[in-house]
Amino acid sequence: MRKLIYEGHILINSEGQTDTWKLTIGEKTSVGSLFELRRQINFFQELGVLPPMRDNMPAEESKIKRSKKRLGK
Repeated sequence: MRKLIYEGHILINSEGQTDTWKLTIGEKTSVGSLFELRRQINFFQELGVLPPMRDNMPAEESKIKRSKKRLGK
């Protein structure tokens, strides 16, 4: 399975084919090529109808702090 992050959205390709990428925004799921899904993300951004993004940064920051602690920094 491959994952790609584009403009903060995760695109997933579990089948390995070029036109089977999956994008989930809110409760809507779309399947298509990377080009189609990128256009869809850009369109929704222009309309201003995207749901708020989840903030994963605190979890990432805690991982970094733990790794630095293990390294003695």
